[in-house]
Amino acid sequence: MTQIVGDDDRSPRTLWAEEKLRRFSAATTHQILKRRGRSLGMWVGCGFPKSGTNWLCELMGTSLGLPVPVDYQLPLMFKAVVHSHYLYDERMPQAIYIRRDGRDVMTSFYFYWTRALQLNKNPRFSQGIAKIFDELYGSSFDPADVQGNLPKFVEYQMTVSPTTVGTPWHVHVRDWWDRPGVGHVSFEGLHADPVAEMVRALTAAGAEPDQEMVELAVQRHDFSRSAGRKAGQEDRGSFRRKGASGDWRNHFTPEAGEVFDSFAGDALVDFGYETDRDWFRSL
Repeated sequence: MTQIVGDDDRSPRTLWAEEKLRRFSAATTHQILKRRGRSLGMWVGCGFPKSGTNWLCELMGTSLGLPVPVDYQLPLMFKAVVHSHYLYDERMPQAIYIRRDGRDVMTSFYFYWTRALQLNKNPRFSQGIAKIFDELYGSSFDPADVQGNLPKFVEYQMTVSPTTVGTPWHVHVRDWWDRPGVGHVSFEGLHADPVAEMVRALTAAGAEPDQEMVELAVQRHDFSRSAGRKAGQEDRGSFRRKGASGDWRNHFTPEAGEVFDSFAGDALVDFGYETDRDWFRSL
């Protein structure tokens, strides 16, 4: 059976209570966003999990001069940038959505889940992941065998119970595509030209961005400053594991590529990550 190693000396009762408060606060904040978000001047920073949503929200917060609450245990009802993985809702306030290559998302997700086995901050989440890994791989599960495990992992994320948002990567991205009042950035674009990417997205969402504030945001929230190492330098024990684009190439086998393509091959082409659906044959 997959083992969970705790890293928190607080009692299980305390951890469960804090998790319950976070869940309640997030659900209530979601309702506030839909009902009062616009009148309160709230913003939404959204993306599929492991797409760089935290980074996006930090950039938005500094660029707009707004707070970005983290791990809040009370509902939010004030002018702020709210981190989310919600599906699109026309009642939402102004928003920016971040897109990332789904293959990098799957790779990052795998490392995030295996890391969660070592953490005790969210007991229900860790126990749920341990159970999933047991069902997928059995008692011989080796988290370090990334290439061997990815095909089943990708299929699971695309079919059985995709992540924690109830919909797979390509469906989530399409759901937010070409929506009024929504600016768009890509994880890859933020690495290539973050200031221009943020200015375009903020403008599309209805803001009048201050170039100097955006530049300050980019400097303040650069990966090397927040993680303490250069983008591309891996730390599998960190939430910000690598911060680079294209890492999927180091872990995807032809089998994993074929599984991903069977579900989201058209999306890779539509979103500009590939020119055709033969990409996995050269892995």
